[in-house]
Amino acid sequence: MTYDRFADLNGVRICYRQDGQLDAPAIFLIAGLGMQVIEWPEDLIAGLAERFRVIRMDNRDSGLSDRLGGTFTAVPDGFSWDGSPCEIAPYDLGDMAGDVVALADHLGIATFDCLGFSMGGMIAQRIAIRAPERLRLLVSLSSTGGSGALSATPQSRQMMERFFLPFDTSVDAENAIRESNAHFSSGLMTRDSAANGDLARALVARAVDGGGYLRQALAITGTPDWETDLSGAAVPALFVHGDNDPCITPDAARRLAARMPNATFRALPDLGHWVDDRVVEMCLNWLTKPKKTPQGAPYATPEPDLN
Repeated sequence: MTYDRFADLNGVRICYRQDGQLDAPAIFLIAGLGMQVIEWPEDLIAGLAERFRVIRMDNRDSGLSDRLGGTFTAVPDGFSWDGSPCEIAPYDLGDMAGDVVALADHLGIATFDCLGFSMGGMIAQRIAIRAPERLRLLVSLSSTGGSGALSATPQSRQMMERFFLPFDTSVDAENAIRESNAHFSSGLMTRDSAANGDLARALVARAVDGGGYLRQALAITGTPDWETDLSGAAVPALFVHGDNDPCITPDAARRLAARMPNATFRALPDLGHWVDDRVVEMCLNWLTKPKKTPQGAPYATPEPDLN
């Protein structure tokens, strides 16, 4: 089942992959800024696929999904990681949340879980507001707590801004990816490791950015805050954050989780802006533990078919 598939959703062609059994409960993995479907940890995919129908997608403007514009020669006036004017963004996080719901409709999935990393966590949070009747469980990893403003360190902002404009060569792009992974993983994936090199080459070979990274950054920073709208949401939610995250500090996610009636916040020591083995184990354990949906009906994933 694991290969690139495509769906035309409201004029945007979205690339996605599926793992697991089609009749299992569905979970959408929503990627972060500039990420592609091949960046999710294999252990997470394999673990989820034992109990879930796992759908991971290239967000609009990333991977093999449609680009909604061309490359940039300069950063648009007014852009700021602390918040950008909404009029300079061609779309916002609400539109990206709409892509997930539209893909669920396309696949005939009535209700589903969401697991989002970084920007993907923001999109998942927006789904909880946009389509609460569709969302069973929410997992937000290394993400904000209802705002698109990023509390990134100056070095992290510079790292991300390297991807705003086209690279001169594919080697330059690969080197930027390797250095970015080393930085945001807080050294867990070293710059010159074989795994980092293999991933960088695969990402560059699979897709050319084409301005998508900057448009996604505009979408993040141009979306109005949604913390107040989400604070009363009844969806069972898990917020996981590293205490050494150089991109997004855990404070806002911790505060939001405390305001939501069925939310749990977990901090992991020494974790950067990354999904490590501890995060994978925590997600698998939480997602497969019986709990109640917002509507009060019991919800538990079925035992895997071992035959």
